[in-house]
Formats: sequence, structure tokens, C-alpha cells
Amino acid sequence: MRLPRPQDQLAGCVWFPRFAEKARRFLARQLPFTYRVAFGSRLGIDGAFLRHFGLTLPHFLAAVRRTGGDEALAAWFLSLSAASPERIAEWNRRASQLGAKGHPGYLTRHLIKWIFYPRSVWSPVNSLFEAIEQDER
Repeated sequence: MRLPRPQDQLAGCVWFPRFAEKARRFLARQLPFTYRVAFGSRLGIDGAFLRHFGLTLPHFLAAVRRTGGDEALAAWFLSLSAASPERIAEWNRRASQLGAKGHPGYLTRHLIKWIFYPRSVWSPVNSLFEAIEQDER
């Protein structure tokens, strides 16, 4: 399954286009099982994204359903008070470090790599973004 890369941006925000596409596929019941298991998890990047921007998964799914395409979804996102340019820049810095040593998600990355990112077992990576990129490309 091809999804936007973790570092791809929508509204200047990394992870957002990937999460939006996963949400669209989830709503259409087209998200593969391993992605459904982790979709919106508080322990993963989806959960970190939601917390950072003060969103809930149902709120995000409703926005994806209501807005349809990326342009309208980006406009909705940028209208949120928590999606200021400063908060987006902070997220962009933090998100790429999730799962790295000394950052949130480090232990989680090592526990889940056996199931979700098996390539990183034999070829170690430094973050969740790198594990996803390595596993999907």
C-alpha cells in the first residue's frame, strides 16, 4: 500500500497528509489490517499528532469525512487555534525525532518493530519516521 511519506507535508505539517490518507482509507474500509491495528493509537505517531494539536480521533475523522480533499482539509486544519505556525514548526521538529533515543516513543519503537517494522530488526534505524520509510520503500 502506498501512502504519503512521513515527512511529506500538508499545510506545512509533516505526517498530516499520511494520517489524512490513512483516515480516508479507514473510513472507506480499505485500510489493511496491520495499519488498522495501529491507526489512531495513543502510542504511535497518530496519537502524538492528535495530542499535539488538541484533537481526538473522532474529531479528525469527522473533518476528513466532511472536507473530502486535501485543500479543504488543510484549510480546516489551519483554522484550528492549535495549528499556529509555531505549533506546526514545533511538531515538525518533534515528529521526526519520535522513537529516537532520548525522545518519546523509543521503547515503543523497539517493542513494535518485530511486527510493524521488521526490516529495522536487521537494519537498525534511529526513529519511527526512518522505520516507516525503510519498511515501505
